[in-house]
Amino acid sequence: MSNKKTFLAASILVALSPTLQAETSSNKETTMFDEVVVSATRTEQSIKDTSSSISKVTSDDIEKTMATDIQDALKYTPGVSANGGGRFGLSGFTVRGMSDSRIKMLVDGVQQPTPYNPGANEQRKYPSTIEIDTLKAIEVNKGPSSTLYGSDALGGTVLMETKNPEDILRTDGDENAFEVKTSYNSIDTSSKTTGTWAMRAAELETLIMLTYKKGNESQTHSNGADIEGPDRGAANPADAQIGNLLAKAFYQLNDSHRIGATVEYFTSQYDEDELSQNGYSMMSRGTPIITYYDNYNKDTNTRLRVGLEHEWQANNLLFDTLESKLNVQQTESLSENYDTSTGPYGSGRRMRERIATDDSIQFDAQFDKIAEFGEGFHQITYGVSFRQNKFATENTDYKYDKGTVGPGHTDMPDATMTQYGIFAQDQAFLFNEQLVLTAGLRYDSFKAEPETNEGFKTEYPDSQNDAFTAKLGSVYHINNNFSVLGQISQGFKAPTLQDMYYFYDSGAVIDANPDLKAESSISYEAGIRAQSNAAQLELIAFYNDYSDFINQQYLGKVVGGPNDGKEHYTKENIDSAEIYGIEFSSTYLLDEAFNAPQGTYSKLSIAYAEGRDKKTGAPIDSVAPLTSNLGLGYDSVGYTYGALLNINMVAGKDKWSNVGHENINVAGYTLVDLTAYYKPMKDLTLRGGLFNAFDKQYWLYNDMIGTESGDDGIDRKAQAGRNWGIELDYKF
Repeated sequence: MSNKKTFLAASILVALSPTLQAETSSNKETTMFDEVVVSATRTEQSIKDTSSSISKVTSDDIEKTMATDIQDALKYTPGVSANGGGRFGLSGFTVRGMSDSRIKMLVDGVQQPTPYNPGANEQRKYPSTIEIDTLKAIEVNKGPSSTLYGSDALGGTVLMETKNPEDILRTDGDENAFEVKTSYNSIDTSSKTTGTWAMRAAELETLIMLTYKKGNESQTHSNGADIEGPDRGAANPADAQIGNLLAKAFYQLNDSHRIGATVEYFTSQYDEDELSQNGYSMMSRGTPIITYYDNYNKDTNTRLRVGLEHEWQANNLLFDTLESKLNVQQTESLSENYDTSTGPYGSGRRMRERIATDDSIQFDAQFDKIAEFGEGFHQITYGVSFRQNKFATENTDYKYDKGTVGPGHTDMPDATMTQYGIFAQDQAFLFNEQLVLTAGLRYDSFKAEPETNEGFKTEYPDSQNDAFTAKLGSVYHINNNFSVLGQISQGFKAPTLQDMYYFYDSGAVIDANPDLKAESSISYEAGIRAQSNAAQLELIAFYNDYSDFINQQYLGKVVGGPNDGKEHYTKENIDSAEIYGIEFSSTYLLDEAFNAPQGTYSKLSIAYAEGRDKKTGAPIDSVAPLTSNLGLGYDSVGYTYGALLNINMVAGKDKWSNVGHENINVAGYTLVDLTAYYKPMKDLTLRGGLFNAFDKQYWLYNDMIGTESGDDGIDRKAQAGRNWGIELDYKF
């Protein structure tokens, strides 16, 4: 541990030295580093005035790094990672050690479905229905942000914003703008094309984006064995397709009113030949009782969103602007699992069809008012939100040899979750905007109502709860170059439907617990920001305290009844945890700081965190090891050509909770990625990238959580070796 801390301290000291020297020698205020963010205050705000720690990835960043998905886009962001991949896709995010349902995910303010994982490898329902080409920006609010966004923002919020017509149009007048982008990536032998049309005619603006992608499985490192069975090290072969439509229209009715409509439709299909399961046997007292062959899966995921919005520039006593949004979202995952089994406890060809849907209606109204009091002014934001989602499953088993069709095993009832919230925030700019104070308060109520039907007859009671959360933050601008910031914020997470109502009794017994309470958190952050005409940096220290963690607990063995002797579990509010750490990020214009060639710049980020269960002292598995990224880039005058070198360094992880097993240790690694672009003509851009240039075999720590030493198929979880991509982008 001392070596890691020494490395961290030394890296920050080296990074700070030239920056501080440049800043103290210049009093010139500059706006070249002023980045505008939304997630910190729900309004557009210069990041230098926010007391929250925010990371932002823009569409320009996505293009420069040639990111092919959300995980790629965030891999250079300190303290943040996107989880999942392969058959079921993106499962969620980890932010400063908190993951999945404890991180809220929004697309244009619309909450995405909570991840659902019933445990078996036959079904997942993940929020993996986002097309990266449509995104204008990804913002990550790294601390508890329930005061602004309600439940599930216990550990942070990931806010994605899709493109609008003005992001494509190049003038302020009437015009049509078109863009065609096509690419190929060797990691999954995929080809992808996105076509875009934006139009402005008088008061009407429209946007249509269409994407189609076709490819195969994402490769693992070439060292993996290409064999059948649990020891398989290569990825299972698969065919993958993705289609996406984003359509928007906005109309300016008059100087005060603007209306808009959005339609977003995503569909994906993933057909996998699951060679790693062929020959797998279920054992009983050392004897195989069922062996599986001919495993094949077909997964289809869809998401449809239809939204209406209205913006009113009222400028009255109560509010200057009112923005209201109504969205209806329908999501579905369909998994068809084919296999043939042999053995005394069952044999024959079957297909297990698993359908999960999560449909929601969401409404938000936000009022904004700027008011002057005394020597300062206040930016006041308040509003209401409402969300009701209906979760349902439909499981069917087809036994072809017997010619029968019947309901499959169902682990939880269909249920409805209703949530509403009321929030208010005041951001005060005092003493000629030298001091910025932010205070916020929110009330949330939620109610879960389970149902009974033919597939799930057990009756459970409704669950109802509420929560108040608050935030207090400040930024003090010492001068034009330096500022200090601090924040105390609360978060909470209502128990998910799966937390409360999931029931399982095959092999072991997991009881439902509808009496679970909401999880809660309080976070303390403090840091400094500095900038000059040559550099900017941010150094943040944080401490997060979590209470009433929902965790699965062992109750002993069942006594009596049909489940006699089985291991018995349930979920309870018992755990408390703490996570603390430090993060550093900086950007240097090397031509300004060191007289390097014009257009040369560098970026450095470092994230260090530790976490433990306060009751047992055990480490928290989802906390990332020490991570750093060094980027070195160059853009020619006029941006005719340029390149970006990224070096990603991740320490090994050997501290695990080891509850019930001994987790395999994960080795550290260094990755080198190189991308470049060239514009042979004004509107045509060619890009190319080489990734994992030195063909390093490595594993992501979050993919290895729960993997025991000696498990089969470890190589199958390795990331890809050396791979490359090319892209052509034409605007006209």
